[in-house]
Amino acid sequence: MIAILGGGVAGASVARSLALRGARDIVIFDPRPPGQGSTGAALGGFRTQHGSEVNVRLSLASRDYFAARADRIDFQPVGYLYIAETPGAAAELEARAEVQGALGLPIEHPDPAALVPFLETADLLGTNYCALDGVYRPPLVLDCYLEEARAAGVELRFGQSASPADLERAAVVVVAAGAWSAEAGGGLGVRLEVNPVQRAIFRVGPFDWLPERVPVTLEAGSGYHFRELDGRLLLTGPGDQHDYGHFRDWLLRRAPRAAVDAPELHWTGNYEMTADHHPLVGQTERENVWACCGFSGHGVMHSPAIGESLAAMLLGETPPVDIAALSPLRTEALVDRTQL
Repeated sequence: MIAILGGGVAGASVARSLALRGARDIVIFDPRPPGQGSTGAALGGFRTQHGSEVNVRLSLASRDYFAARADRIDFQPVGYLYIAETPGAAAELEARAEVQGALGLPIEHPDPAALVPFLETADLLGTNYCALDGVYRPPLVLDCYLEEARAAGVELRFGQSASPADLERAAVVVVAAGAWSAEAGGGLGVRLEVNPVQRAIFRVGPFDWLPERVPVTLEAGSGYHFRELDGRLLLTGPGDQHDYGHFRDWLLRRAPRAAVDAPELHWTGNYEMTADHHPLVGQTERENVWACCGFSGHGVMHSPAIGESLAAMLLGETPPVDIAALSPLRTEALVDRTQL
């Protein structure tokens, strides 16, 4: 048996890919109902504009999965618009564009008002935009994975943890437990340094003046950003994740038409963070225990490529994306200057 601990997008994508590559007796164990971890609370952004080569390649390799299921998951290639409000942020965007362009990304530098007409732009000093980027609905992505995994023969055991007997019987165990991965790994005698960091989303609106296509808009210096969904804006960023006040202050400065007195809805979820903001994917110090966790906010967007690549490695095949750098046993930190 191959036991997958965790039925979010990470675990479900690996299970699906294993089954489609011919593996059998694959079981997903998850003590919670589907979508109760990080997946269900995610913003739903897809971006290629990363600052490390492995992250760019993972996004490019994942995009076809989203595009092929656009109608099912509401994938919309509206792009990501980075805006620079300080000289330092402008220099950073310029440096990113050089790196990203060398990796094949079609980075543009548009007039931000042309893409987001309700944005205050007088103080902006630069922009980066990539039309490959976009948005989707994370719970629908998980639904696709679980449906495809089940159809390929994967057994889904939600509401059930793997018992000691299950773990003893398993030839391979994959820890894909999101924010709970450190605990799950510890129970197996492996160290996975994954820590939950709470992030909030404030939903404001509805607004009848919102354009049909709004790129995910991210202020590079501060980290505040938003996406459109169902005629509303989903807002996230730094600072106190339960205090709408500083989010509203940012809206008053950057998008005043959206600066309502109170949000329509507010929820929190967990980023499963690692020390260098890159995931732990690969074999651990125990030969039969593998990790697929610690995505630091990139779990949904990179799940197609991660699932395919880790499944190939588990079966002794060549992975479509070289993810050796993400090994849980790495001794040197990886760097992505775009990570929040």
